[in-house]
Amino acid sequence: MPHYRIYFLSSRTGRIERHEEFEARDDDEAVEAIDAHLLGDRPVELWTGGRKVAQFDTALAVSGLASH
Repeated sequence: MPHYRIYFLSSRTGRIERHEEFEARDDDEAVEAIDAHLLGDRPVELWTGGRKVAQFDTALAVSGLASH
């Protein structure tokens, strides 16, 4: 299974505050898994290896699957 990393960003500075790692079958499953990991309304990025899969401005955007 591919390895993914969620980066939790500071809404003020845009810098990474922390990250969580997990495995998923594919990008779609990884995006669905983010919803369970989010706490608060900070922006997050989802990466696998050196490829950015998705970026979400807030937890609300993730729940609606509105990526940028």
